[in-house]
Amino acid sequence: MQLIKKMKTLQNLFKRLRMGALVKTAPNAPISNAPRVDFSYTIYWTKQARQWEAARRAAIHTALLQTLAQPGFEANAYARRYTVPGLDEQAHSGASLIALKKVLAAFDNE
Repeated sequence: MQLIKKMKTLQNLFKRLRMGALVKTAPNAPISNAPRVDFSYTIYWTKQARQWEAARRAAIHTALLQTLAQPGFEANAYARRYTVPGLDEQAHSGASLIALKKVLAAFDNE
C-alpha cells in the first residue's frame, strides 16, 4: 500500500516538474494579443476620423503615408515613436498608425 502511495506521489511530482519545465522554457515570452491591439486602435481611429471633414482625412492620409514610408518604420504595438504632421501633437505606435491607415482607406471607399 505504501509503495502505491509513493508511486502516485512520484507521478504527481514528475507531472508538476514537466509542467514547470514547460513554463520555464519561455518565462518572458509575450502573449500574442495582436488582434486585440489592432481592434482597439481601429475603434479609436474610427471614432476620431468620423469627426473630421473629408479634406482633413485626405491631408492626414497623405502625411500618414509619408510617415509609414520612413526607413526603419516598425509596426510596434505600444511604443509611441512616430508623429504625423497635421494629425495631433502626440507620438503614436506603429500599429496605431497602420490601423489609422486602414480606417482612412475605409472612409475613402465609402
